[in-house]
Amino acid sequence: LSLDAGELRRLTFDDGQDMLDAWSADGRWLYFSSTSRDIAGMNDIFRVSAQGGTPMQVSADRYTNEFFSAPSPDGSALAFSARGISSGQWWRKGSSHIDESEIWVARGLDGAGAAAPVYEQVAERGARQTWPMWAADGRRLFYVSDRGGAQNVWSRVPGQQARQVTSFRDGRVLWPSISRDGRLIVFERDFRVWRLDTESGRAAEVP
Repeated sequence: LSLDAGELRRLTFDDGQDMLDAWSADGRWLYFSSTSRDIAGMNDIFRVSAQGGTPMQVSADRYTNEFFSAPSPDGSALAFSARGISSGQWWRKGSSHIDESEIWVARGLDGAGAAAPVYEQVAERGARQTWPMWAADGRRLFYVSDRGGAQNVWSRVPGQQARQVTSFRDGRVLWPSISRDGRLIVFERDFRVWRLDTESGRAAEVP
């Protein structure tokens, strides 16, 4: 959608569901999850040029659900959720093994170094973990997890211990989005919009 002219242009033509995940920081690519090419009906991750063209597979592990992808600021890596059914049933309240998911990072997407991406697990199973978001420096990841009970925003530097950022005791944190400079995250909670300062960890309802 062109905001200045209101022009709509279709970019994908799959038979399955294509779910938009994110823009690349340079605006060249749209990343999306799709069930269109996995024989088991699981999501794979693709990207397509913002100008149109043939979508390209980014991560397509057969029989594994991969979704909610987030490209790093420099475009060399991709964070995403994997496994479980929370891609389609993010609205489920409570915890079940079918909701449990992991956070992974695929590195080497810019073509430099290894011929194929190298995968690194950032958050292990045992909780519902979704919506990864990159800090502006590309080192730290934020994501939503219910590992402590209620859904909260967590952060983690790969190779270090995860840290819970917000401290909600009930409700659900849904559809977060991080600012370009990484200082703010906005999200939905209890049918209201909230704003989180990522440096101080303070979250407040937006009036």
